[in-house]
Amino acid sequence: MEINKRSLANSMKEYQLKNKEYYKGINRQLFDLIEPHVKTILEIGCAEGLLGAAVKEKTNCSYYGIESYPPAAEKATHYIDEVITGDIETLKLPFQKNTFDHIIFGDVLEHLEDPWAVLSNLKPYVKETGSILASIPNIGHISIFESLLSGKWTYTQAGLLDKTHLRFFTLQEIRKMFHETGYKINQIEPIPFTTDYYEKMISKLDHVRACMGIHYEDFEEEIRVYQYVIKAEKR
Repeated sequence: MEINKRSLANSMKEYQLKNKEYYKGINRQLFDLIEPHVKTILEIGCAEGLLGAAVKEKTNCSYYGIESYPPAAEKATHYIDEVITGDIETLKLPFQKNTFDHIIFGDVLEHLEDPWAVLSNLKPYVKETGSILASIPNIGHISIFESLLSGKWTYTQAGLLDKTHLRFFTLQEIRKMFHETGYKINQIEPIPFTTDYYEKMISKLDHVRACMGIHYEDFEEEIRVYQYVIKAEKR
């Protein structure tokens, strides 16, 4: 296990405040994208390794993780093959090029200072037949519009306005980021969340958009999406 000591005390303060359940989740949408024949996977932000444990049962692959929060990384060592504790933005990776069938970012890219650089830097480690799997929250969700209409942009311990988020993306910006970093998105799965209240607001906002002559063909579809799950290959 390698420890990157770059300002860990400062960068970990907010993560230490999070509910312990924050590190225990399994992203089922990402899990379902993993093919049974894969041999090697790297997960960036592997938390306590529970996704990796589930994947290893499904595939019997070699599963590696990188995690910046040391207590979570320590727990992950019990479930996956190797854990590197450190900051993916500064780590020198010990892997050979063209190693991984998948590199996974489960709600991680929005936490990075420069996710564009990270995606570019990791590209050589993806096999020619491999892919990036990522889940990314949609800052264009209706709940954010509701907050702005109330004059609020209130950070929270988790969710779309998680206070550890450094970057915010809409679907258009997600597409742009992957294109600019040398990938081709070949699968996008929207994860919607809406309510009757939100549906009324969406209808009103779409009317305003049309009256103001703002062209946004997929407005009603995209504003319902809480998160996007992406599969992208090298191009």
